[in-house]
Amino acid sequence: MIRFPGAQPVSFYEHQLKELQKEDYYVAEKSDGVRCLALLTVNEAKEPEVYLFDRKSNFHLVNNLRFPIPQDPSFRKCHKDTIIDGEFVFDKEEDGRIRLRFLLFDCLVVEKQVLTSRDLMKRLGYLQKEIIDPHYTMLRKQPKLGQLQPFSVKFKEQQFTYHLDQVFNEIIPKLKHGNDGLIFTSVSAPYLYGTSQKMIKWKPANENSIDFKVALQFPGSSIPGVCDYKAKPRIDLLVWKGGSDYARFDELGITDEEWRELSGKKPMLLNNRIIECNFDPEIQSKLGLKSPWRFMRFRDDKLDGNHQSTVDNVMRSIRDAVSKEQLINTIPAIRKAWEERREKERKERKEKG
Repeated sequence: MIRFPGAQPVSFYEHQLKELQKEDYYVAEKSDGVRCLALLTVNEAKEPEVYLFDRKSNFHLVNNLRFPIPQDPSFRKCHKDTIIDGEFVFDKEEDGRIRLRFLLFDCLVVEKQVLTSRDLMKRLGYLQKEIIDPHYTMLRKQPKLGQLQPFSVKFKEQQFTYHLDQVFNEIIPKLKHGNDGLIFTSVSAPYLYGTSQKMIKWKPANENSIDFKVALQFPGSSIPGVCDYKAKPRIDLLVWKGGSDYARFDELGITDEEWRELSGKKPMLLNNRIIECNFDPEIQSKLGLKSPWRFMRFRDDKLDGNHQSTVDNVMRSIRDAVSKEQLINTIPAIRKAWEERREKERKERKEKG
């Protein structure tokens, strides 16, 4: 089975406050969207095609989306053998309209030139100059092409880590889509397929979440051996062990009213679906639930729930949670370490003449 090859972040815990001081990181808001890799190519008729590959191993062919090469003022020649990384979000405009946007934040290959071994700044430079800038130039000079696009494309803004207070106070409040934290990415690290220790996701304590597979356990009925499918079941949360193996982790904390709303008229359709749950012991205590794990949303974009290793990292992050205030209080130390590295680099360049 093909697995999503895109880089995946690890969870944030306290010792990584030192990591942010030890080397340069960029920080961006963590969008509540659908992750996709995109292959830009052209078909035999020389028409551009974009193939999207999501975390559920689905391929989607997109037409009427052009990414011209920067050297062609006619915008007829488009990128081929190019792979970019991003996520889809639904932006709510001021007039109430909902617009689908593809936020781009990394570039793996440009015209067969593999960039994964290069640092993030170089990869972002290629993404901006080779792909995004020519795309916007085309839309500016030929606006009718933009009207044909199935969605819009935008560069996802990233900041130096010592500006993370601006992300909290200025960028996140102005977002038109959902947000559930921050993503820190090492400036110097290469792009890694799969889990990357140099890509770190931070979430507020009540936003720490795990993607589980659902297994419904209905109580027995008055007829021996027959389940009562009209009753509220125990909703087991399963953790992925790899392959086709799953193990019970806990159960979902859910009220009777929430169950009726969630299940609708066909509760069995919930069985084996992937759901995202957050850890909220305060709500558990307030509502008298059996479990602190609360339903957030369905994750039908994913083929499997989180692997046991990811779950272990999230649980560690919950136990060793870092607050927003702790992050902001670390900014002076991050800035000082950043400036010291720049000064060291200046001295080394001067010594080399």
